[in-house]
Amino acid sequence: MKTLEKNKLKKKLVVITGPTCSGKTELSLKLASSLSTEIISADSMQVYKGFDIGTAKPEKGILSSIKHHLINIVEANHDFDAWKYMTLARDVINETKLKFLIVSGGTQLYIKSLLEGLTAQASKDIDFRDSMNNQIHEKGIFYLYEQLKKVDPVSAEKISSNDKQRIIRYLEIDYLSKQNKGEPLNLDNKGEIQNCDYIKVGLMIPKSELDLLINKRVDEMVDKGLFNEVEDLAKLYNKDLKPFQSIGYKEAIMYISGDLKKNEAINLIKTKTRQFAKRQNTWLRKDNKMIWFSGADELLDFSRKFLIS
Repeated sequence: MKTLEKNKLKKKLVVITGPTCSGKTELSLKLASSLSTEIISADSMQVYKGFDIGTAKPEKGILSSIKHHLINIVEANHDFDAWKYMTLARDVINETKLKFLIVSGGTQLYIKSLLEGLTAQASKDIDFRDSMNNQIHEKGIFYLYEQLKKVDPVSAEKISSNDKQRIIRYLEIDYLSKQNKGEPLNLDNKGEIQNCDYIKVGLMIPKSELDLLINKRVDEMVDKGLFNEVEDLAKLYNKDLKPFQSIGYKEAIMYISGDLKKNEAINLIKTKTRQFAKRQNTWLRKDNKMIWFSGADELLDFSRKFLIS
């Protein structure tokens, strides 16, 4: 009886993933719309505000009609990594009243961190925590909260300004991330996601077809104003920041800086994206938890049955 009650409390996730241009966004929107649920993005670039065209973000109208989590949550000059993604995504799952959610994206490290957790050597820094407690005693909790807002505004926005435990926790994450040179942390020894059943699904698309889809998308991005977007962003942020090193933005910066002609930049984006898709496929083919489908309808039907069963 207790086992049955426990299973009823379990939430369900459908993780729609695959290489770039394999229809993840369209599939997740159809599934979310048909079941009146929400989407957690698993895209390492869509977290950044203003990086819209080059990341193929859903249009504003779509974002307003179907709730998306972890899109447009940080400025380009703020650090964001798999640990922070795992923490925020799991918070969404734990706090939602919905029985099931959809995870959609192609950043496999983010998906892996969400489902399986992160492993690392670092745990807790006692000296750092003692220092934080001393600062609270001397300057008050609000002082530490203001420090958190500077280094991790996303986490700060989620919590109360007098939540001592979480403020110290998030400051510790930031501190240890820098000490660990960006390596993933596992401060709470988080392993596989708890109280949650999930499936990972994707569409099998032949390489020749995927290459054509990639070329088409790049052309569409350029037509929508990719280079103008990057030029505007480069006025707001340092061009050496991490988001500008991603495919599409890096080549656009090279064009704007005069290092590439426009057609050279476009062709380079296409080449780099095709190479990236190949690496994504290589990763995914090794994942024995992936369930592949040859058609969208088949994938959607299977996913619906899993969620509502």
